[in-house]
Amino acid sequence: MMTARRRVALVAVALVLAVTVVLALVAAALAALPVAIAVASLVFALVVGLRYRGRVWARQLGPHRRGEVRWNVVEPPVLGGPSWTTAWDAPPMPSDLPETRAQATTVLTEWDVDGEDAEPILLVLNELLTNAVEHSRPPLHLTLRLGEDFVRVEVHDTVADPPCFRPREAEGSGHGVQIVAALAVRHGWSPDRDGKTVWADVPAGWP
Repeated sequence: MMTARRRVALVAVALVLAVTVVLALVAAALAALPVAIAVASLVFALVVGLRYRGRVWARQLGPHRRGEVRWNVVEPPVLGGPSWTTAWDAPPMPSDLPETRAQATTVLTEWDVDGEDAEPILLVLNELLTNAVEHSRPPLHLTLRLGEDFVRVEVHDTVADPPCFRPREAEGSGHGVQIVAALAVRHGWSPDRDGKTVWADVPAGWP
């Protein structure tokens, strides 16, 4: 039979063990606290940083996502190389566009710009000419000019207002004007007494 002294001793040992366990847990918690604070601070910094970068990216890419590519009034640099022009006194027929592309392909080949090297230029040509047909008035003039390492595509019409391009999401808008901004090293438009010229300088070959 357990004596009173033995019971007291067991109770004392149990209390010591309990206190030891509690102190160990407290010490572990205190030791982990700086780590937890550091991890929480790092997570907070990452979240804030990502949110900030997201806003920056949204400001930078937002206009392209919405199809709101800016066309500033810029006089294109003067080029001294060869040029080729075709014009329409009335709105071009849908069948005129493939024929014009074929003529432009022939001209580019004569300038040693052919095959895949000509595709970016022909895509920009198609976009600028299509938008001129949809939003401007004839006569229309399409001009290609050869630069040192690029080809300039110009479309002149009789409307002096800024160029109007439908958003990429609009029905039937095709590639949208984003293709011009993506492929051209520079682009803009310049008004004159007869209307305006919308232009883009496109490197030969895919970027």
